[in-house]
Amino acid sequence: MNLIQLKESAEEKNRIEKLLHRTQNELTQEQDKLVRLKKELQKEFEDVKRLEEGGLTNLFYELLGTKEKKLDKERQEFLAAKLKFENCQKQIDNLKQELDSLTRELQQCGNPEKDYKALLSEKEQHLKAANDGTLQKYEEQLGYYFSQKKEVNEAIHAGEMAIKGLKLALESLRKAQNWGAFDMIGGGLIATAVKHSKMDDAKALIHDVQYWLRKFNRELKDIQINQVNSMDLQLDGLTTFADYFFDNLIMDWVVQSKINRSHDGCVDVLNQVSRIVNQLHSADSSLTGKYKATKKELTDYLVEA
Repeated sequence: MNLIQLKESAEEKNRIEKLLHRTQNELTQEQDKLVRLKKELQKEFEDVKRLEEGGLTNLFYELLGTKEKKLDKERQEFLAAKLKFENCQKQIDNLKQELDSLTRELQQCGNPEKDYKALLSEKEQHLKAANDGTLQKYEEQLGYYFSQKKEVNEAIHAGEMAIKGLKLALESLRKAQNWGAFDMIGGGLIATAVKHSKMDDAKALIHDVQYWLRKFNRELKDIQINQVNSMDLQLDGLTTFADYFFDNLIMDWVVQSKINRSHDGCVDVLNQVSRIVNQLHSADSSLTGKYKATKKELTDYLVEA
């Protein structure tokens, strides 16, 4: 490899190392969260079981005539806790797979920094008489553009995958809305079953969407160009989007009314991610132009050196 290729390989290895570390931290956080969610799920299950089996609490609500209302509320809370627990398990599985993939990528990188320093030292000896830092300046510029372009492309990919999942989830929710409206006017068991099936489809899709939103968030944090830094982002809200989605989904499921809250939440996130991805495409085009121009300047310099 020449100097430029070795510099790019070193930048790529550094990028993977940072992403590996960040992903490991996120996995630890999700594993801690799973422990907490498991306790919450067990508590909600016991609350439902206690009301269903009877006892003093059950008798108290029966006397007040509010037993069924209280039981419905406890069941809603149990279902919401169950969805959050299952989603957290899914995120942990995804993060473990990503860690395995990143570890393999890192192993394949070898040690480009060592080869780069050796070749750079050799080249510097040839250029020592010139006593200038032109070569190093060009290499630093190219390394920066290459690294940032890689980060931008990774973010674009994650954003586009999230957009794809959100659009599919919205389609399922629209179908659930239609069947829900039919159910409200007496559609019967079939309408109810189809509506719930479409909402289940949306739930499964949101599991994957949250994974890509988290990855999108991580990638954006490594981008250091003005076009991206100036964005007015609230990405922490994106990564917790699924929790709010499941809360609303359970409420809509039980009430069997229009699926508006889950639908509107998807639309809001879709619009925000789409806006950011469009800006990233512009940033990518700008970086590509700068990289090509700088590489041509370096080639011309080395030919003349």
